[in-house]
Amino acid sequence: MKRLLVGYDGSECAAAALQDLRAAGLPPEVEAKILTVADVWIPADPHPEPPVYPEGRAKAVLRAREAALDALKKAQATAAEGRAHLQGLFPKWRIPALALADPPAWAIARSAREFQADLVVVGSHGRSLLERLFLGSVAQKVANEAHCSVRICKPPPSDPNRGQTILVALDGSKDSESAIRSILTRRWPLGTTFKLITVIDDRLESAVGWPGAYADKWVQNHDHEARQAASRMIEKHSADLYGAGLKVETHIYHGEPKHALLDAVHDLCADCVFIGAHGLHHERKPSLGTVASAVATRAHCTVEIVRAG
Repeated sequence: MKRLLVGYDGSECAAAALQDLRAAGLPPEVEAKILTVADVWIPADPHPEPPVYPEGRAKAVLRAREAALDALKKAQATAAEGRAHLQGLFPKWRIPALALADPPAWAIARSAREFQADLVVVGSHGRSLLERLFLGSVAQKVANEAHCSVRICKPPPSDPNRGQTILVALDGSKDSESAIRSILTRRWPLGTTFKLITVIDDRLESAVGWPGAYADKWVQNHDHEARQAASRMIEKHSADLYGAGLKVETHIYHGEPKHALLDAVHDLCADCVFIGAHGLHHERKPSLGTVASAVATRAHCTVEIVRAG
């Protein structure tokens, strides 16, 4: 983890997202950037030389321009506020602050690409009432459009002294393998428990019986059920984490993955979920997978959507 982009809008959820990073296992020295986006368009100056607007329109454009510039100025102040908050949490991080005028989700995704970010961090909800009731549209769009992993933060547990539980969804895809690698590169707080879960459904059953990456890696000749290959996969990753000194549990669920994973989030009292952006059967699709999207939308906790580098 070298570069981190944080979308910050000054909301309570954005502030909670910064606090949540203390539990994300991030290294003490990171190049981070705070980005605040004013959702406005700044009209061109109506009084250049020579004038390009009739006088009546020039006044209207000038008013619109002044309002947009004022919004951008407020965004700059908000970004500075976010930078100060994050710097207090991570004193050794290098953290510039930036404000842009653009549609927020597009600006965050574009800035992440230009910054070559390894991870984008956003709060799950923005300032609007609708976004407080459902996963915010900005968070959804960033998760779908970003080229890198995205951490959608929700308020941390009420008891900060309780060791956190991180659920890691595994299905043999490249993105879920990357989730394990990402976990292994971080420095986790004491008391963190990783609960690895895989879900057996009809698609996984077919992966066991059909030549391909999953079968080539995890299926042996004597296997007759998907559970045998799934157990082999999850125990291998469990051994990797245990070998790194981490506390690990393994769980196998059956059913429709999106529903089973959401059940597991509740059953296992997860504080955070790591999940691949694309499942085993959709690795080449550019858009966010349906399972990752469902978990990010409906899980009560922080969700980190991992994309293979």
